Amino acid sequence: MRFTPKLIIHWYIDLISPLIRFCIRHRVSPNLVTTIGFFFTVGAALAFAIDEVQWAGAILLFSGTFDIIDGKVARATGSSSKFGSFFDSTMDRLSDMIVYMGLLYLYLDSARIEMVWVIFAAIIGSLMVSYCRSKAEALGITCSVGLFQRPERVVYLGFGAILGHLMLYIVIWFLAIVSNLTMIQRIVHVYKAGHGIPLEDDN
Repeated sequence: MRFTPKLIIHWYIDLISPLIRFCIRHRVSPNLVTTIGFFFTVGAALAFAIDEVQWAGAILLFSGTFDIIDGKVARATGSSSKFGSFFDSTMDRLSDMIVYMGLLYLYLDSARIEMVWVIFAAIIGSLMVSYCRSKAEALGITCSVGLFQRPERVVYLGFGAILGHLMLYIVIWFLAIVSNLTMIQRIVHVYKAGHGIPLEDDN
């Protein structure tokens, strides 16, 4: 079950297809695309920190564009690599943490100090969703299940910020809850798939 309708995803890919074709035509490195997207995410975090939440949301959504482009460019140009996959995943985790740092700074001196704890819960959920999948796949178990994955988090947080402080507040609470529910879903999934299967001896 995914919260981002496929129709919207396909529509957005069609919208940015000229940019994708440009990168393919000029053989732009997928790792460069990933890096550019990361720097836009840093910009979004800084905008959150200075309470420009609507700008932050717009920049965050734009940064997600590069997350789509890098994979498509890599496949189209035959430049996919294990390092590229590792680099993309690492930058995704780093981007998530930097955005949450910006949000933490935003709420530290606000009347809604409880949001600091909510954001910490969202950070834990975000990291553990990714870790559960990585560890499961290292054990040979496919683990892409879950209500909420990174693309959904970026979309909801971006649009929530664009709609203003109240909606951002609601979305952060929502992400904190649903990200941790996704973690639990993945633990249950791996339990069902791997319970009783002996661990292979690496020696």
